[in-house]
Amino acid sequence: MRSLADAGHRQAEMPGQLPLLTLILVCAAVFLTALDQTVVVTALPQMISDLQIPILQVDRASWIISGYLLGYVIAMPLLGQLADRYGRRRLLLLCLTLFALASLVCGLAPWLGEQNDLSFLQGLGIDTRSPGLVWLVGARVVQAAGGGAVVPIAMAVAGDYYGRRGLGPALGLIGMVTEAGGVLGPLYGAWITQTLGWSAIFFLNLPLVALLMLPLAFFLREPAHRLGIARQAGVDLLGAALLGAMLLCLSLGLAQEATLLTAGQSSLQVQSQAEATGTQGNPFLIALALLLLLILVATELLLQRGVPAREGVSEATGGKQRHRLPLPGRGAPLLDLRLFRRPSFVAAALVSLLVGAALIIAMVDIPIFVATVLGETALASGLALLRLTAMIPVGALVGGWLCGRLGSRPVAVGGLLFAAAAFWLMHLWPLRVDWNQITLSTLLGGWGFGLVIAPIGVIALDAARTRQAGLAAALVTMLRMIGMILGLAALTSWGLGYFRALAAAFVPPAGAAPFSSAYLRAYTAYLIQAAHTVYTTIFLVAGVLCLLAVLPALAFRESQPVAFFKRTPSRDEQSSGASARVMTGKVQSDWSEGAPAPETREGDQL
Repeated sequence: MRSLADAGHRQAEMPGQLPLLTLILVCAAVFLTALDQTVVVTALPQMISDLQIPILQVDRASWIISGYLLGYVIAMPLLGQLADRYGRRRLLLLCLTLFALASLVCGLAPWLGEQNDLSFLQGLGIDTRSPGLVWLVGARVVQAAGGGAVVPIAMAVAGDYYGRRGLGPALGLIGMVTEAGGVLGPLYGAWITQTLGWSAIFFLNLPLVALLMLPLAFFLREPAHRLGIARQAGVDLLGAALLGAMLLCLSLGLAQEATLLTAGQSSLQVQSQAEATGTQGNPFLIALALLLLLILVATELLLQRGVPAREGVSEATGGKQRHRLPLPGRGAPLLDLRLFRRPSFVAAALVSLLVGAALIIAMVDIPIFVATVLGETALASGLALLRLTAMIPVGALVGGWLCGRLGSRPVAVGGLLFAAAAFWLMHLWPLRVDWNQITLSTLLGGWGFGLVIAPIGVIALDAARTRQAGLAAALVTMLRMIGMILGLAALTSWGLGYFRALAAAFVPPAGAAPFSSAYLRAYTAYLIQAAHTVYTTIFLVAGVLCLLAVLPALAFRESQPVAFFKRTPSRDEQSSGASARVMTGKVQSDWSEGAPAPETREGDQL
């Protein structure tokens, strides 16, 4: 393995200011793809109208968001491995091209739905009554596959170009632009939707990607220290396929069961429901997802045991080094499940999962509530959500500072209680809620979600060994996105079932003829009241999720006392090179001679 001194001189391999310029370019790519994670949440009402999705089937529109999250989660670890094998530059340019082409299909989805007959997909259980939606969801998954690779490639580029001292700020910049994209996405989407239409959200990606690819193709180069070892990295295609299939089955199964539960049905009645609606359903989707999960765990554990340390030769130095490389014909494991043997990491993972489920409810339902119940514009919906998203990075910064003084557990519990209180206030929103109430609730929610970010990262990194810090950070981030996928699928479908039940209970005014103006006015007012009831109930459920997350948060334990996180190494310690830092953009931990580094075993050597 290279010495730390060699790693500290990686910048010398690059001429002039090339590392800084390259970092800025990859951060711009990260920002663009992060923007598309949330850019559609404020455009959903207009999308539902343009794609002619009936009001009683609006849960299908949630797959515009879920499909992107699903593709993103699968792509992140898999394409990170592919970048190790085939090189950062080649794969980044390929993925940006894929992202741009999929964006083009997203923008053309309504037209493609009119021009193409997709009825043959009904045999696969896909509802094709809104063919434009089918095109849009499929393109969003492919778009996420391209966008999901950008973050791990950007982090890898930072690791290639910067040594120990420069890596922390570089990763911090990547984390900052990732959060900035998520924060500004809803407002950007609302502004574009109101001025140019929602299709322009995707069409504008084409010139932006082109502007990024030209300088990236010229300036991004594979560093000398990676020559000769890139193609030795393995790729776990089976693990990625199992992960994707498991998440898809679980999302569909939860959505199906949530809808039927509200209607008083069970999964055994799915077949009759499918015959009535023209769609096919599998009553055993959740069981199949659990089976796929078991197979995934077994496969990953077998791969970990079958990947011993081997000697490799670097063409850059000509010297022998020991690398943890896959055996011929075997891929490196997609996920390192050994981290889940540590109770503190499991606690952080559970909190991240539940926080993701609650956060996506706020991200999706707040702008839809403002647009449908209050009848406001897309821009007003985006501004309502901006109150929440803008407070998340503020809370994250303060939470990181508090972790060094109070410890992770009280900060995490406090943040979750703030978020739960915010959802309780949203649950109390009246039918004609004023903007002061919206502002108070959303600011409080963003503050709470922000406070939780740092403790999750601190506990995850503290539970991991030094060489597993990056993996630990990636896993808790991925689990948050999985929570978003599952929470959106389950609660949106449950809410739709509840809305259907309320709509069916409508009693027309006495003497009003069916479909007369008086009848339609009364029915419209009743549906708005029903939507208000559904959304406020969903906010209450999201608050319960935050309270459930308090239980694993109470198990947060740092392996070092609180002083460990705020101790500054002495001048002698700094000069001796005894300090090591790992930063993931929001959280950092220092290991020095006065505080022993987490255990590193021989089996964890690269």
